[in-house]
Amino acid sequence: MKQSARKLSDVVKPEGMTVEAWQVALRRQAAREERFLMSCVNDRLLPGEYRVKNPKSRQTYKVVYRGAESPWNYCSCLDFKTSRLGTCKHLEATRLWLENHPTLKVHTQLPPYTSVYLSYRQGRKVCIRIGSDRSEEFRRLAAAYFDGEGHLRPEAYQTFPRFLDEAHRISDTFRCYSDALDFVIEQRDAVMRRGLLEECTDSKLDSLLSVPLFAYQKEGVRFAVEKGRVILADEMGLGKTLQAIATCEVLRRGDLLGSVLVVCPTSLKYQWKSEIERFTGAEVCLVEGTGQRRKELYLSDALYKIVSYNAMANDVKSLGLLQSDMLILDEVQRLKNWNTQIAIAARRVEARYVVALSGTPLENRLEELFSVMELVDQYCLGPYYRFRQQCIVTNESGKVTGYQHLHEVGRLARQRLIRRRKRDVELQMPHRQDKNLLVPMTTQQMEKHEEYKQLVARLIHKWNSRHFLSEQDRRQLLLNLNQMRMVSDSTYVLDQKTRYDVKVDEAMNIIAEALQDEELKVVVFSQWERMARLLATELEQRGIGMEYLYGGVPAARRGAICRRFQEDPACRVFVSTDAGSTGLNLQRASLVINLDLPWNPAVLEQRIGRIYRIGQTRSVQVVNLVSKDTIEERMVRKLRFKQEMLEGVLDGGEDTIFVSEEKFQEMMSDLDAMLSTDEGVKLPATIEVDEIEHDDAPPLLESEKEPQPAAEAPKPAEAPPADEAHQLLGQGVAFFSGLAKTLQSPEATERLVEALVKRDEQTGGNVVQIPVPDKESVRSVLNFIGKLLK
Repeated sequence: MKQSARKLSDVVKPEGMTVEAWQVALRRQAAREERFLMSCVNDRLLPGEYRVKNPKSRQTYKVVYRGAESPWNYCSCLDFKTSRLGTCKHLEATRLWLENHPTLKVHTQLPPYTSVYLSYRQGRKVCIRIGSDRSEEFRRLAAAYFDGEGHLRPEAYQTFPRFLDEAHRISDTFRCYSDALDFVIEQRDAVMRRGLLEECTDSKLDSLLSVPLFAYQKEGVRFAVEKGRVILADEMGLGKTLQAIATCEVLRRGDLLGSVLVVCPTSLKYQWKSEIERFTGAEVCLVEGTGQRRKELYLSDALYKIVSYNAMANDVKSLGLLQSDMLILDEVQRLKNWNTQIAIAARRVEARYVVALSGTPLENRLEELFSVMELVDQYCLGPYYRFRQQCIVTNESGKVTGYQHLHEVGRLARQRLIRRRKRDVELQMPHRQDKNLLVPMTTQQMEKHEEYKQLVARLIHKWNSRHFLSEQDRRQLLLNLNQMRMVSDSTYVLDQKTRYDVKVDEAMNIIAEALQDEELKVVVFSQWERMARLLATELEQRGIGMEYLYGGVPAARRGAICRRFQEDPACRVFVSTDAGSTGLNLQRASLVINLDLPWNPAVLEQRIGRIYRIGQTRSVQVVNLVSKDTIEERMVRKLRFKQEMLEGVLDGGEDTIFVSEEKFQEMMSDLDAMLSTDEGVKLPATIEVDEIEHDDAPPLLESEKEPQPAAEAPKPAEAPPADEAHQLLGQGVAFFSGLAKTLQSPEATERLVEALVKRDEQTGGNVVQIPVPDKESVRSVLNFIGKLLK
């Protein structure tokens, strides 16, 4: 009986296999496992051409197959074009199909006609293949346009239309494939854009819009015009929207575009409309309403059309694709996961030019940058498998443990990405001061925090002893860590019944003092809607003019809310959740209070960037309220890995960020030591902290739709003492549970013995030493053992 081949991992490369051989084998494996529908296009007129349909994706691909090792094989799928392997799963499926159908002939002989095609093996190159029909005439013609290796000369892109005319006059069987023609058009368009750049003087750029541009913004516009498809990754507050609009105006005045599609979060549609109209005076169409209504609005004569990400995804699904000369993708980090419905839909919007905007194109994982870059240039960072092999460090199981060669990633990315920081540009930004203010917690908060901390400690202990956490354990760990963060704000965030907190009063004190300056305005952020609601209620009760924005506020109302804060002197405070804060411009404020800290440093900078941005004229003070002796304080000290990774790629920081196995073990030891103190809780290295983040409602709790005033609940009466036996039982179960887990590991058992058994220096004998808080604790344990034995 023939033994089936062992399944290859798509994460861990087998020993003794090259990366390329491994990738080819994976595609052959996929061809065997997936079910494709195969057919010949026309075996007599078009020998060797096939259709391969994937019933799952409903996509059909054109395949040309001329033998297993033929350099003339081709597939229309993206993987064939970007992998540089010369094959893909559709080609491999075609090979298997022909092998299993002996009556079908493999057409290894090349057709007699001459063709121009695009080669993908060593980067994209326009090539010519001269067939047997009238070959001498084609060779003479090709000599003037192609080099000795059959590659189109750089100077021949401009005269390529003349070549096509002459080739068709030689024979009407001559072919120029569409991808080769598109590439030629792309190169000719680049030459035209470089011509436009010569006209982009400072004075002409200043006359584009109703406001002048800063020098670095002009640099960004010139970069976008030259490259055509770019990522503007300037820090928050440096005017990326303005640069995108100016780029469109340069290309429009150069007769290179006639339509612009802006895709953005729902909350930003009206802001985009307002700024385009303000800066350009152009007609703007909001694509909204029913599906049929949106379909009609896409046909509008307006130069600028604006649609939300969700509506765009639905429209691509119903219409098949969308087309525009220019595509602007705002807050493009939302597409960092390449296989989401919105990201898949965005890749099906056909556009000659793309400007993607994001202050944080890299938030949590290096792979996110690859996914975002793919929307702009699918070839910039090379094949994904090679990118992963060279830059992403994994352990034996394929778990990511670090990143390396970040400078090289940054060098490649700078072909399409431009990023400036506030401190790097010649911009007279006002002074910014950041301060962490340690805030104590109430006894009730600390008790809850310690309860969740112990649950986390047990799961960490399980990890240390077994080196494994189930999916249920993982979810429980994330939930408990989140609950620790919530209760660090207020018990109300957890249960909506009790109200024990200090941060609200502390924030109110800071606000009251700040508002003594009649010109000063304040912005307050929280991740939790319930915490933001508590503060908003306090402000309302004290008669302080304010606006309150959270994820449930309709997009149509957000513009008015922001305008009132910016323009109404009586509106002094703006309270917002992270879910509601996307795209806000709040330069009128000069004090930022963060009621809590997000896991991700980039999210914190996004909050501050809403205020500390172009147009800010006052010094900005940032106050982070951090609960003392909690997980929040630990976060301030320890969470640097993601920020260092972003700096390594985009800002020239460390080239390698690596968490070795030794370092991991050291972190686990530190965690054990920390859990026995009051220092807080440190995350295990294997938990992706970005998974903990969400918008308004905490997990497993009912989310609310409209904010309701929260009256402070009366403090509950003290509960009567628990039954002594149940109390002892709880202590005993926890003790034996921990002891059992420890004894399952020989290493842990040895450490326990070493800790307990000490040598008596006076007698020379060995004694067991167990540290105890007091005699009463020992008496409780002995009573429990006595009851257990009975």
